[in-house]
Amino acid sequence: MKNDCSYIGCKQDFIDAKEKVTGKAKYLDDMNFPGMLYAKILRSPHPHARILSIDVSKAEELPGVKAVITAKDCPANKFGMEIADVTMLAIDKVRYVGDEIAALAADSEEIAEEAIKLIDVKYELLNVVDDVEKAMLPESALVHENIKNNIVKEYHISRDNVDEDFSRCDYVFESEFSTHRVSGCYMEPFGAVAKWEENGRLTIWTGLQSLFQGRNEIAKALGIEPSRITVKSPFIGGGFGAKIWIRNFHPIVAVLAQKTNAPVKYVLTREEEMLTTRPRVAPKIKLKLGMMKDGTLVCKESKIIADNGAYSWAAPKVLLNMAMRTDCLYRFKSTRTDAYLVYTNLIPTSGFRGYGNSQMHFALESFIDTCCRRIGLDPVKVKLKNAVQRGDLTLHGWKIKSCGLTECIDKAYKYIQENRLPKEEQNGRIKRGIGIACMNHVSGNRGGTKFDGSSAMIRIHEDGKVFVFSGEADMGQGAKTVFAQIAAEVLGVDIADITVMPLDTDISPFGLGTYSSRVTTVGGKAVYLAAGKVKKQIMEYASKVLEKPEDKLIIKNGRIMFMEDENIGITLKKLCESGIRTRDAIPFTAYITYDPPTEGTDASFYGDYSSAYTYGAHGVEVEVDTMTGKVKVLRIVAAHDVGKIINKNGVLGQINGGVAQGIGWTLYENMVFQDGKPLSNGLKNYILMTIKDMPEIASVVVETNDPIGPFGAKGIGEPTLIPTAPAIANAIEDAIGIRIKDLPITSEKVFWAIKEKEEGGR
Repeated sequence: MKNDCSYIGCKQDFIDAKEKVTGKAKYLDDMNFPGMLYAKILRSPHPHARILSIDVSKAEELPGVKAVITAKDCPANKFGMEIADVTMLAIDKVRYVGDEIAALAADSEEIAEEAIKLIDVKYELLNVVDDVEKAMLPESALVHENIKNNIVKEYHISRDNVDEDFSRCDYVFESEFSTHRVSGCYMEPFGAVAKWEENGRLTIWTGLQSLFQGRNEIAKALGIEPSRITVKSPFIGGGFGAKIWIRNFHPIVAVLAQKTNAPVKYVLTREEEMLTTRPRVAPKIKLKLGMMKDGTLVCKESKIIADNGAYSWAAPKVLLNMAMRTDCLYRFKSTRTDAYLVYTNLIPTSGFRGYGNSQMHFALESFIDTCCRRIGLDPVKVKLKNAVQRGDLTLHGWKIKSCGLTECIDKAYKYIQENRLPKEEQNGRIKRGIGIACMNHVSGNRGGTKFDGSSAMIRIHEDGKVFVFSGEADMGQGAKTVFAQIAAEVLGVDIADITVMPLDTDISPFGLGTYSSRVTTVGGKAVYLAAGKVKKQIMEYASKVLEKPEDKLIIKNGRIMFMEDENIGITLKKLCESGIRTRDAIPFTAYITYDPPTEGTDASFYGDYSSAYTYGAHGVEVEVDTMTGKVKVLRIVAAHDVGKIINKNGVLGQINGGVAQGIGWTLYENMVFQDGKPLSNGLKNYILMTIKDMPEIASVVVETNDPIGPFGAKGIGEPTLIPTAPAIANAIEDAIGIRIKDLPITSEKVFWAIKEKEEGGR
């Protein structure tokens, strides 16, 4: 496809790459202020216990300690994303290992670390709730006394007559699946610096994915107006969803800073990250699937019991996504889902790349594959037969305006079959197989009829340089570069003349944040519209200066020219200098608030709530060592519908990164607990995939030119992880005839499954 653009669709280096590779980029831990103190937080060693007493006297007496706080020193306001169920510091009891009990600020990190050990807490141990199904029983201990049966949220969603449809199906299958907690493991540990200004306002520096929502939650916790808080973002070293929402330490450092009248800094250690990083929600899923003999998928029923952990953050939204999104991957006629979110005495869960979609895709895409094999149908043909298409209105009310799912399946299947290795080697010890799995996702997320937009401002200075302001965070995925490319393309200027400003809630336009793969489509569209508005100002003024009709002017390489004679023109620099430094006082500034033309959902969650929907398919080849159970991923073909490529380097990076993270989730990573206590605290007890385990990845980009996204683009951040797990599981079954239905798929599970099969199920 011919690309007539200067910057869109190109392999543009990230505009902040030089700062990062030279070490000049300032992350939170690089920030220091005169008189700055260092905070530490005392965390619970018990998963469930009543606090009998807290003695901080020895810590207060240690030289260099400037303040020690417990719950009595903090506002008792509860906060949280959707369900306000947490206070800054534990008031009456602790609910998971890692729960915050006390905090202090000292002259150095070393003093703070020594002082925190001196705080003496007396506990009364309580019964531990660490299994979601047991947690729902009437006799179970309550994590929060006001929540009956520990059920914090439930959804019951039904479309059409699913019972009648099941009765008419040729085949009805049932099975159970489960997935597990995994940590975000981003490169930069989370943290914050808090400083109260002379005017009584609070400034917080922190690497949040959603600054404005974070500001509101900090304000709620402190009991002050959001306008009294400025949140500034330095460079962010990854987030994957775990940095969307604030943590307890954000208001804690603010209280410490207020008490000491000094800036206070807190950065999590890697061990603290493993204790407190909000991991992926872990559900148990029961599926029922109705099919016809010709492979038509008719109806689907689900029961989900998901582990919320001790407090609620994004898990309610994650559960809703789990309950609905895969229903719109294929042309199901009817569906019914009962979903429950349950408190336990484990680390609180939240959003993680895929936001619930990953978990249910693992279950459904694995189950469809198994069902097809059982009745002798080709899973790939069944997926193609039932795949949603452009123009469809799905059973949940999604309006599919662009869709490359069929093409993604075709290409993933075609390319994974090419150059396959032998199915067996070493007298059958090594067996190989291939698998295909599909996905859908969103590019935005309008809950109900709430706002799902983004704002952008573009200002051109008198020297012709362009400044772009957005409230959406770049956590390393390249959002700044995408915004710069869009602005450069619309304005006809060199990308080197564009500066994308840092995030600051006092200066940046409002943005909901980096989640739901919305930044390019929604944030980028706001930049696109703002650039168009500024371009209109440029052309109107140039028409006056050049005395030529506006519709006969073009702007290219920073110069406005007359189409019929390009010698007649003026540079953007001269035009801006002329317009700003005269009585004409042209602003060359535009502020745009863009809200996508989506409807939101009604009380039953029916409605079109994303500006675009993304699709993809992964083809995987694996080999299994039947003597050890070890699974090795050999090749992955990742085919994704991106709408339109903005930055090819960025798209390929997202695909590679998502695939790697998907393999890690599927085969290696696992947060293990025993009686509520974490056994994988710190990286030494947490298995991560390394570069030697990375397979060959073939990235296949399908462009469908979405009618709403900027230049036709759709989101690609989360989709690249979603189909990886079921594709691997499907390939394993193709290789050895065994279906593993609970993640992670470890060597031990595969080994014992092989032994069980060899011994006839004994």
